[in-house]
Amino acid sequence: MNTKSNIRLAPYLIILAVSLLFQLEDAHAEHVKTLVNLRGNWKFSVGDDMAWAEKDYDDSNWETVFVPKSWESNGFEEYNGFAWYRKSFKIDGVLNQKFLYLNMGYIDDVDEVYINGKLVGATGNFPPLVKTAYQIPRVYMIPTGLLRGNKKNTIAVRVYDEFNDGGILKGEIGLYIDTDQEKMEIDLRGYWDFECGSQVDKGNLNCITYRKGKILVPGFWEALGYNGLDGMVKYTKEFEYPLLPNILDKCLFLGIIDDWEEVYFNGERLKWYKQDKWKKYRKSNNFTYRIYSIPPKLIKRGGRNKIEVIVTDNGGPGGIYRGPIGVGSMETADKILLRIKNQNKSSWQNLFDLWID
Repeated sequence: MNTKSNIRLAPYLIILAVSLLFQLEDAHAEHVKTLVNLRGNWKFSVGDDMAWAEKDYDDSNWETVFVPKSWESNGFEEYNGFAWYRKSFKIDGVLNQKFLYLNMGYIDDVDEVYINGKLVGATGNFPPLVKTAYQIPRVYMIPTGLLRGNKKNTIAVRVYDEFNDGGILKGEIGLYIDTDQEKMEIDLRGYWDFECGSQVDKGNLNCITYRKGKILVPGFWEALGYNGLDGMVKYTKEFEYPLLPNILDKCLFLGIIDDWEEVYFNGERLKWYKQDKWKKYRKSNNFTYRIYSIPPKLIKRGGRNKIEVIVTDNGGPGGIYRGPIGVGSMETADKILLRIKNQNKSSWQNLFDLWID
């Protein structure tokens, strides 16, 4: 390859490298199991009518569009404003998961998502004070009591687009479970106390998952009512540690966090599992799995234990946004870290192969 070719390709290689960083993050999601694939044809209508959120609304006369793909690319050129998507699906068998995750990819600009007529999540602000959230991945936790096994379930998505491309643009679309979560001895997903200097967006006050002063974990806080929040926040979780005979070799799993955090267990700051011996605490980034060693002396068996996570976000999406979330064994930690190491090695090898091709 000559010098001119290298210069010409340099911008593309930069883009490729940035893209690979997101591939590295996505590689960590190999433990995610798709329960229902929602990619494909959806019913679609321009306009706005809250009756369209109802689970039994008759949408048989609506247009059909492909998701994920902008509505302009689906034939609705130069349309800006309100539109709705609807799709029905079935889940076979009995649902025994406490929480499931609905991934709606990236939506331009603002959305509300209803399942069986109930509002489960909203991101951005609708008119008259529009606030876009096109850069925020839409991942909403869904309590299983809302879904009906072996029966029809309906998702309705209300979208507002201010200009340019609109709709459900890209990303994975589906309902899934985190198989790593099943390896946690103590499940810490769910509501955590949440302290920050911002008020929740009004559009989220009617979400069935909203609790004042609390936030669902995991999930980007922008997708949970705190659109535009940057800076420092505090998550707190109190839980009862069971009277287990063995409290040795335990770790706190906090998934992936954007951007940085300090973690305290019963008032003492935790250190990273298998940390660099020359550093007391490691500084991480938003692609790194958070696994912390729990000293046995800190654990109160049969009593209340307190976790405090102070997160600092410097812009864009923020928060404890991906699992697993809980207490588990060092053996589980080793398996997860080995898997991630192998995945990252494979991803960087792909980049090297593309560079020399």
